Amino acid sequence: MIRAATFRAVERYVAIFVALAVQLAAVAVVGDVFAAAPRDDAGLPPPSETVARVAPAARGDRLMTVNVTLDVVWEAAPAPNAEPETGPATDVAPEQTEELAPAPPQLAQPAPQPKPEPTPAPRPAFGSITMSLETRQAEFRMLALMNASRLQGGLNPLALDAGVSDAARQHSAAEAQVRYVYHDGHDGTAASRDVPACGTGWYGENTGKVWSGGVDVLHREFMAEPWEPINHRTNIMDPNFRRAGIGAVQGPDAIYITIVFCR
Repeated sequence: MIRAATFRAVERYVAIFVALAVQLAAVAVVGDVFAAAPRDDAGLPPPSETVARVAPAARGDRLMTVNVTLDVVWEAAPAPNAEPETGPATDVAPEQTEELAPAPPQLAQPAPQPKPEPTPAPRPAFGSITMSLETRQAEFRMLALMNASRLQGGLNPLALDAGVSDAARQHSAAEAQVRYVYHDGHDGTAASRDVPACGTGWYGENTGKVWSGGVDVLHREFMAEPWEPINHRTNIMDPNFRRAGIGAVQGPDAIYITIVFCR
């Protein structure tokens, strides 16, 4: 019985030894096969430190992706002391740049123009006064009223002098610019206007303004003055005056009438 048990134990040890020997032989054969298999990266330079930092190894299912990335970098890396290519790179996709819509043109604001100063209205020159039917009727009406008053006083009527009437219109136009009546003003004294017009050293002047054809009202005001001293009434009724010039001008507010009496 002892010998039989011993024989079985020896058989077990022999079987275990044979199994171990077979496994060792298999491991040796498999190692030779892997050692003889060519590597895919044979002949390629080892990755540099820069490439390893750009594409570090990863774990798990990303390991194959990282290895492929390293292979692409190794193939694209230039050989040492190689001349860089100057041609355009065809394997690099151009960067997509977002095109911005052009900004709308800015319209320049026009600079504010200085407001021009109003130019003063020029004084009417001799012969440049525009006559109207209303002003012409006012002149004829004033002459008729004065001659009617002279005839009532037994005096000769006044003759209308065209040249003196032009001088009277010039003064009426000057009055219309300042909107008041006067004898002496910025256009000179009555003597400087009327003496050359009359041609003698004697002259007389009446002036006023009327509204709505009120020539009759103005004549009544003249004739309502007293006889003394010399005034509008005494000019109209002076027997030494034989000629008269009458100038009526339409102003912005009224009709201005000037009467120049001459010997």
